[in-house]
Amino acid sequence: MIKTADKPVLPAKPIAMLALLWLVGWTLRVPILSAPPLAADIADAFGLGEAGIGALTMLPVVALAFGAIPAALIIARFGLRGAIVGGMLVMTAMSVARGFVPTSATLFLVSILMGLGVAVFQTALPAATQAWVPSHVALGSAVYLNGMMLGELSGAGLTLPVVLPLAGGDWRVALMLWAIPILCIAVLVAVARLPRAQGVSQEVFQSESHRVPTDLAPKQTALPRWNDLKVWQYGFLAAGSIVTFFVINAYAGSLLRSRGEHEALEGLLLAYNSMPLLGSFAVLAMPRWIGACRPIAVSGLLSAIGLAGFVFLQGWASWISALVAGFTVTIEMILLLSLPAVIARGQAVTRLNAGMTLIGFLIAFILPLIGGLLADWLLWTEMALIPSLIFAFVVLPAVGRARRYPVYE
Repeated sequence: MIKTADKPVLPAKPIAMLALLWLVGWTLRVPILSAPPLAADIADAFGLGEAGIGALTMLPVVALAFGAIPAALIIARFGLRGAIVGGMLVMTAMSVARGFVPTSATLFLVSILMGLGVAVFQTALPAATQAWVPSHVALGSAVYLNGMMLGELSGAGLTLPVVLPLAGGDWRVALMLWAIPILCIAVLVAVARLPRAQGVSQEVFQSESHRVPTDLAPKQTALPRWNDLKVWQYGFLAAGSIVTFFVINAYAGSLLRSRGEHEALEGLLLAYNSMPLLGSFAVLAMPRWIGACRPIAVSGLLSAIGLAGFVFLQGWASWISALVAGFTVTIEMILLLSLPAVIARGQAVTRLNAGMTLIGFLIAFILPLIGGLLADWLLWTEMALIPSLIFAFVVLPAVGRARRYPVYE
């Protein structure tokens, strides 16, 4: 009797944990992007001008960048579950508080605190992916980032047509309604039965809070090492993808108005902001791209070319270029944001993710700001996007030539 070789048994997909990661990812951007559709009502309530309206969206993003470092310490002290639940609760409470603060100054303050809450559990998610789905880390990263992309569309797209009518037209009640599903997800994370001893165990992170008596040890293990070239390499790559996506959204209106194409703005922004969801599904279908260099290089090059086409072409050619940039830069961004969970282990996941977040979002804030100042000075609208465009091309060699990125420790 001839015995056939047994086929290797692949671990079953942990559907419940993947669903939990997707739900947490969905909450990441909903409170931030539910504010712009309500901006006119909020501005009337607080007497805000254009700069104040812009600050409602930008301040949480800046707080997210700077909050990545204290977030690493919080994760080391309270563990993954505590950081995720705590960050979600702070984010939700501060989001609702925007409707009840007495002055514009306190409005901006709670917006910053909301961004810090987001920073805490966004920084924790790569390590949570490794701990909760250790046999499917790449897939888990793609899943929670797919949730984040759909959350962006939910906050930006459902607030006016769905949530505001349910709130009776009251923007304050609309913010409270958005808080309900987020609170439910936070409770679900708090009570969920998490994996105990698979791969990188959850206890590794939770037990550290009992082993560390002072602030010294968390600082040594949780904070990014700024003399580490890998942190800067991956951080600059992340910045190139984030700034490419952000700068088109920020200046599409001004650019199209300067060309006499303002009638296309609404349709272009709707199509452009649908690209992240399509890009996330592409990565979800090809999780083996995560950790590989070539997909990042190809998507980064195509997104930079798409941004150049949007800046220097006109009409349909410019609009299609923007959509190409939006689709490919989303793939690049997801692949880069997934790297820490795939190539690092233990506290190195949080260290690398925190460093990439700070560098990436800070540069993505500074470059469009510099471009806007130069555009006003030179009276050349396209100049608002050119510093970001130059950076997107200059940073491409940082992708490297290896087939896959090495283990980060």
